[in-house]
Amino acid sequence: MEISNEQIMESARRQRQQVESHMSVEPWQTRRRSSGLVAAMGIAASLVSFFAGYAFHANKSQPSASLEAQVVQVQHDTIMQVQTVRDTIYQTRIVTKYEKPLLAESDDETQPEQEACSMLCDDIPYELLAAGR
Repeated sequence: MEISNEQIMESARRQRQQVESHMSVEPWQTRRRSSGLVAAMGIAASLVSFFAGYAFHANKSQPSASLEAQVVQVQHDTIMQVQTVRDTIYQTRIVTKYEKPLLAESDDETQPEQEACSMLCDDIPYELLAAGR
């Protein structure tokens, strides 16, 4: 069973009407009588504050020195920020080891060096190496 958009809208209308029928709300009444009074009080407060600020600024004493003769002092403030940083510290060192040198020992069983001979007299089948077998 498929539900169409029209059926969903009709169901929503019925539910809204049912909820509205059980609600009792007084009708909205606007009060236009006091809005003019509030606006007039706002304008009056703005004017009074403007004139008070202007009078305060006019009565403020002017410095006796001219603008060119004023000395400007710049003071710098120091800001210190302390932050703990945890890091790994590696200590390196150089270790030198001395090993005993290996000496070749002479064996009496070893045969004396063979004398060199040519390819013709060493009895190695070189034709098999060349053929790749």
